[in-house]
Amino acid sequence: MRRISLPYSPLWGPVALRLALGTVFMAHGWAKLADPLGSPEGLTIASWGWAYPVFWAWAVALVETFGGLLVIVGLFTRTAAALIAVVMIVAILKVRLERGLVGGFEFELALLAIAIALVLTGAGRFSVDWDVLDRGAGKP
Repeated sequence: MRRISLPYSPLWGPVALRLALGTVFMAHGWAKLADPLGSPEGLTIASWGWAYPVFWAWAVALVETFGGLLVIVGLFTRTAAALIAVVMIVAILKVRLERGLVGGFEFELALLAIAIALVLTGAGRFSVDWDVLDRGAGKP
């Protein structure tokens, strides 16, 4: 029996992570930009009693939209992924934790793990960080 295998290529791993994380965040952020405080997340922020809920709602909408875009193209990836990780930590702790893992914060935890992986590894070879800004991790 003949075994079919693909050649090992670590260059494409960060691309897959960037596309998954960035697409999810751009979609969620774009939906919030029309009215950040009127979104379910914005209303939740207001209910927490935080000072300046309008500021925080806009901050989340902008981080999700433009952070997602930056992650997709691989520009300032580590910074954008770190900001996304903070959004996910707050979402888990303030909104989803009480529901438990399954049916609660499992999706947010997966997104947090992807964001942390990108913070640790960077955008990878196929990115603006690497090609234009000369900021690739492990680059000679």
